[in-house]
Amino acid sequence: MTKKLLVSNRAREINPSPIRKFLPMAERAESRGIKIFKLNVGDPDIIPPGEFMRAVKAYRQKNLGYAPSTGILRHVEAWQKYYRRLGVRLSRSDLIPTVGCAEAIGFALQAVADVGDEVLVFEPLYANYKSFAVMLGIKLVPVALNIGTGFILNSSKDVEKKISSKTKAIVVINPDNPTGKLWSEAELYMLETLAKKYNLFIIADETYREIRFSGRPQTMLSRKAAAQNVVVVDSISKRFSLPGARIGALASRNAEVMAAVLKFAQARLSVGTLEQYAAIPLLEHGKPYVSRLVKEYKKRQAAAVKGLKKIKGAKFVASQGAFYQTVALPIDNAERFVEFMLADFSYKNQTVMATPMQDFYISKGKGQNEIRIAYVLKVKELAKAMDVLARGLEAYKAACLR
Repeated sequence: MTKKLLVSNRAREINPSPIRKFLPMAERAESRGIKIFKLNVGDPDIIPPGEFMRAVKAYRQKNLGYAPSTGILRHVEAWQKYYRRLGVRLSRSDLIPTVGCAEAIGFALQAVADVGDEVLVFEPLYANYKSFAVMLGIKLVPVALNIGTGFILNSSKDVEKKISSKTKAIVVINPDNPTGKLWSEAELYMLETLAKKYNLFIIADETYREIRFSGRPQTMLSRKAAAQNVVVVDSISKRFSLPGARIGALASRNAEVMAAVLKFAQARLSVGTLEQYAAIPLLEHGKPYVSRLVKEYKKRQAAAVKGLKKIKGAKFVASQGAFYQTVALPIDNAERFVEFMLADFSYKNQTVMATPMQDFYISKGKGQNEIRIAYVLKVKELAKAMDVLARGLEAYKAACLR
């Protein structure tokens, strides 16, 4: 008898992306001539800085060879200049370029935790952390934050009671995806204090650092008291509207962490050569572009909030950063609602595609009535999308009563 071929347990346990799994339904809706306001993916529609493509076209070397695993020197120096503008001085060995923030997240988790170890996360959280945890054999332990209070961490005790002998790190995403939350100084101080007290790492995901609607951009690397605890994962994807460039970075002043990350970087060889060169002018001189970008997202946030306020039964606290808004709706199941919007509803041949929030939680049963909206449409289109969403919600509720 032939033995059946089986894939690994991790392959069976990993969940599909909550952001991308509805694409087949969207394609079918579009084939019927339905226009979809796509608010599901954090893929910026804003034109990136022209300097990037100009730098690509200016590449004149005959060969396109591997870059050093440590990163091209000029590229690393550009990151150092970028961080100096934030008041942080890093040596070359404190920073390694990565293939987007996704690889930086994987490297950080591998550097600080072994199979069976625990990492604390705040839910809802960026869903890819769950995927990495399955791939690496790490257990994510959730600390619940509540949409009703704007996802505020009220007490360090909420975190402290989740710490065990297996806990190795705390993840903080600031500004936060998927909630749009900005972490306050008091909250960050709580985490810093706990990290030092229990000898834990802090993995600070700062992908959306500049996209905040109040205050100045900041980094956990500036917290000198926790210099050995902090590992920052970063990216140019959102602040320069270049997710396809796949350029990120991991930075830490902990020499052991950086030595481990260097070995991981050597195993995967290198980050794209062309992209590293092309990102240099943005890291060095991109502040004016980012300022314009943030102004645009602030307008979009206002348009989305204005529309959501008109939706009867919608509960939310206006996002403070990133370009996301989490909303609780008067529905029983967000996945069924998204399916309904794509398969059974249209208004003037239009519908809306949002992301259900269930998969952004670890705790079962949470987020059942919540969706995430991404501000990836222009203001007028967002306003139309909010109107269509409101009409779709009424149609869904009526359909559920039949």
